[in-house]
Amino acid sequence: MSNQSLGNRVQSELEQAVKSGLFPDSVQQKAEQLLTRLQKPVRLALLGMPGSGKSTLLNLLVGSDVIPEGVRLPTLQLVYGDHPKATCTLSDGSKTVLNDVDIVEIAALSPVFVEIQMPHAALRKISVLEVVAPNDPNAIHRASHWAAKRSEVALWCTRGYNETEQRIWGTMPDLTKDHAFCMITRADYLKTEGLFEATVGAVKLAARDEFNEVLSIATTQAIAARRPDGTVDKDAMRDSGGSALISAVLKQVESGRQSAVDMADVLLHQHADILSQIDAEPAASEKAPEEPAPEEQPAITQEDTQVAPAPTEVAAPEPEPEPVEVKPAAQDAISRLREIARRKNVSRDPAFQPEQTKTDAPSVEQTEVPAPATAEAPEEAAETLTPATREAYQHVLTYIEERGSELANALEEHGDGAPAEIMAMTADHVQWMCDYLNTHGDDADSSLIRVRDAAFDAADMVQLMQMEKRDSAALEAVSLMLQIKRELQADLAA
Repeated sequence: MSNQSLGNRVQSELEQAVKSGLFPDSVQQKAEQLLTRLQKPVRLALLGMPGSGKSTLLNLLVGSDVIPEGVRLPTLQLVYGDHPKATCTLSDGSKTVLNDVDIVEIAALSPVFVEIQMPHAALRKISVLEVVAPNDPNAIHRASHWAAKRSEVALWCTRGYNETEQRIWGTMPDLTKDHAFCMITRADYLKTEGLFEATVGAVKLAARDEFNEVLSIATTQAIAARRPDGTVDKDAMRDSGGSALISAVLKQVESGRQSAVDMADVLLHQHADILSQIDAEPAASEKAPEEPAPEEQPAITQEDTQVAPAPTEVAAPEPEPEPVEVKPAAQDAISRLREIARRKNVSRDPAFQPEQTKTDAPSVEQTEVPAPATAEAPEEAAETLTPATREAYQHVLTYIEERGSELANALEEHGDGAPAEIMAMTADHVQWMCDYLNTHGDDADSSLIRVRDAAFDAADMVQLMQMEKRDSAALEAVSLMLQIKRELQADLAA
């Protein structure tokens, strides 16, 4: 039996098992997660320095000129959808939905994150996350780690894999490195300048132990190899490096799916006795797959394409960061945070009373800053918490209050530079809360599940705000952290 037919059978049987409700409660959630992995496309992330060719590579992978040359967008998630649609997350956490994909209109909204749905066949196999960050090593480092948690395959785009890139990539999780490719872009330019062999040799020497594979690609040539009628000039695609990339990505896609199939198959065998009650439906497992087989190599890029003439250059590089200066928004954020730091009557909630009030200033309620909708406190009262969840909540609340003193100290120490420092600290604090809540408490507690979701939403927003480097974002980030605090206190008091 081929891997593909095995995968179809296992997925069909797992779907029936999940719907039957016969799994023990402790297994049902794991089965649902595996089923989701089998049903959803593999998540692929495009990482790298500004101007490294990520947007052009995205266009190649998807098989369409999604991002036109010269248009700058923030971090972008591209997924499959029956109809084109764009969901833009704005800096205040609100979302604007456009029932069409007009890139210029999207850019005009100045969003911090965009999800685009398009009916391209390639997106049935992969979703693509293009990570955009300022030309700052720390920002790119944070953005890359953020993306690593939201992807199964990573492509690091580079023109030479310099020391800065090596330092950033060196800190990535081993699991990410195992499923990552170092993509040397603009291979056509390197060949024209006589630099190709030397560049590829140097990159392979520096990156060979850090990636699954090092590949080179002339992306614009690869795009041009796909004709408007959907056919492909196979020789041109191969010479550009596009065929090697497609093959490598498809291999990782199939590998990721096979891992989920194997785990699901083991799960089904472990509980075969109780699942034997399910009526056999042989027809379901024998159905031919609706999607093309992985061996149809150009499936990632060729199908469903009406590709306009390929751009002649990669998307315009993001500009170098401006010199640090104290802008009005920064002054406003600093003055408001100083006002908060002077207040001594922080939280009066009986669920928590700090021991030393003089260090708790930034924990004061900041009602003047609206929190994003994703972090709003629930309207309905929370259920009674289990002891394990209650203990976890108390620990997180204590952590938030203790971190308040750090924020106050940063305010006094960094003065006009406080917003950037506070943003970085808040991002770390919110991520710690996510990690702690994800590993503590009672997994069966619905309140904990809801708070975990809220914490992860807040972490996403803070990371995106941090990438944007807006001066006013520091106060908004602190507000997000406090919103989680209020949600915990509400649950504890219920």
